[in-house]
Amino acid sequence: MLAPFRVSKSSLVVLLVSVIALAVRSSALAQSPGVMLYDPVPMSSSDPYAIQPNGYFSPVAPLAPLQNGFRSIANPVPYRGRMFVRGEYLGWVMDAMNSPAMVTTSPAGTPQNQAAFIGGANTSTLFGGDLNDDYRHGARVQGGWYVDPSRYWAIGGDYYQLFGDGDTFSANTSSNAILGRPFYDIVAGRETAQLASFPGIVRGDVNVDTDTQLRSFGIHIQADALNAPGAESQIASSCAREPRLDWLFGYRYVGLDDEINITENLTSLVNNAQGTINLRDSFETENDFQGLEIGVIREIPMGRFWFETVTKVALGTNAQKVRINGSTRLVEAGVPETFTGGLLAQRSNIGVYERDEFAVVPELGATLGFHVTPRFSLTVGYTLVYFSNVVRAGDQIDTDLNPGLIPIEDDPLTGPLRPQFIFRQNDFYAHGITAGGDFRF
Repeated sequence: MLAPFRVSKSSLVVLLVSVIALAVRSSALAQSPGVMLYDPVPMSSSDPYAIQPNGYFSPVAPLAPLQNGFRSIANPVPYRGRMFVRGEYLGWVMDAMNSPAMVTTSPAGTPQNQAAFIGGANTSTLFGGDLNDDYRHGARVQGGWYVDPSRYWAIGGDYYQLFGDGDTFSANTSSNAILGRPFYDIVAGRETAQLASFPGIVRGDVNVDTDTQLRSFGIHIQADALNAPGAESQIASSCAREPRLDWLFGYRYVGLDDEINITENLTSLVNNAQGTINLRDSFETENDFQGLEIGVIREIPMGRFWFETVTKVALGTNAQKVRINGSTRLVEAGVPETFTGGLLAQRSNIGVYERDEFAVVPELGATLGFHVTPRFSLTVGYTLVYFSNVVRAGDQIDTDLNPGLIPIEDDPLTGPLRPQFIFRQNDFYAHGITAGGDFRF
């Protein structure tokens, strides 16, 4: 049988002196600047993903009552990340680029003088109208750095781009016995068409390639309107999520480019006019916006979830540029000749045209995040971007044409110089879902 456990008076005195000495030593350390302490408090009552210590403390003051499983301390408690990075997949749809009918057809057997022109009883459009409005893939990266330990001021930036090719079209004599490039004959005052395929007259192919590219980047400073500098002393969270309302001010660039290229490869079937023709029309537009951006970012933590809204608007100048080019290569009796002008691009509108216009670029976004770890979150959201006063390639095509300009040009030329170039601007938008990850460190 074990003897009862006994403690002598001398042992109690030694233990008491040791405890007092340890307490005095701990108090002295707590008052010394630069000392790193860890207070292991049970976390059973808090969400380990939303709030969790990491064992690294800033210089501390005397311990205070528990809050959310931490000791509330006068100075910053756990280390809280000052860097943030977010990478996202974009699945967006862009506003369509509108174009006139560029390739038409008629049923086999249609007379030549009734074939492939707009408004003809049997004419149908093979390519034209709304282009490049399909679902596009893209990517966006955002990041920044809190300048001060209180995370009141921050410097941030973002970049996004949509990928993928635009709409394309190809047709030839094998697929369509009759192919036409429609236009309005301004001299005769009627709709007509240049034939790219017609039995006994010409055989050939028509190819159209289009593309639209969107990209943007910005840099800004932001300040928290909810939490004054030093407010972090009341927050014992290492996951860097607290209610925020950040005002931001910065610079925004947006680039929107369009392109339409039309080529024809024709072989004459007329006995007394044998030869080949290679024809090309090209219409390109560039929009380069630069301006000042202001906005608000609202962040609301909800346990393991958090919700963010973004409202921004940029005001500035859009540098509009339009390039129109065309050429025709004619080979007759084995002798090649190259001429300026295709069909819809003639010497009357070929050139490079530039001007600056005021533009507005608002952006709206909403993101829902889920904490996988205290510092890493999965995100899903929606973004809408609007761009005013842009030039699109399809809008720059003039289908009013003087046939006398088509190579080989009439000499002397009669009638007006058409097609002609006029700046035509429109509005643009892009919107869709976002999905990715957010990391704070």
